[in-house]
Amino acid sequence: MKEWFLCLIEIKGNFYINVGIRNKRIFVQPIFYLFMKKEDANVLNELKKEVGVGDIVIGKNASFIVRGFSNVIKFIERINEENFITSKRRDFRLWLEAINLIKEQKHITKEGFLRICEIRDKMNLKKKKKNYKDKKFFEKLIEKENIKFENEERRKKISRSLRVTCALKKKTVNVT
Repeated sequence: MKEWFLCLIEIKGNFYINVGIRNKRIFVQPIFYLFMKKEDANVLNELKKEVGVGDIVIGKNASFIVRGFSNVIKFIERINEENFITSKRRDFRLWLEAINLIKEQKHITKEGFLRICEIRDKMNLKKKKKNYKDKKFFEKLIEKENIKFENEERRKKISRSLRVTCALKKKTVNVT
């Protein structure tokens, strides 16, 4: 990994977890983003080449955004937490913890979702926006709206059936 890339993450990068509840369903989305002046968009193009994933959006500023679970995993493979020297190391470790909960499908349980909310509250400790929704907000909303989470046993069955279905589809593709 090139040093300039890590310096850029240390200074301008943000590890973030977008969480919410829409139509009585939860969502959890790990995101990495980095904003720069529009004039520096060429640096973001180099960054995208270096990482191999992400989108560049030019608006008022230029931004580099990595979202989507498979892209986030590829991004993680390109960086090493030991190289971080600022509070970014702590944020990166917390972000990884949340991503591991998602990998293990724990985000679809009430406990897992609230744990991710708790992790998110500890990240990027700068002043939060006025409309920031913390773990306590989601605890109250879950109770008020009677949000249902996946039953662990049902989740395992669904996961198993999806693996079997995918395996069958792969075999079918190989035969034809």
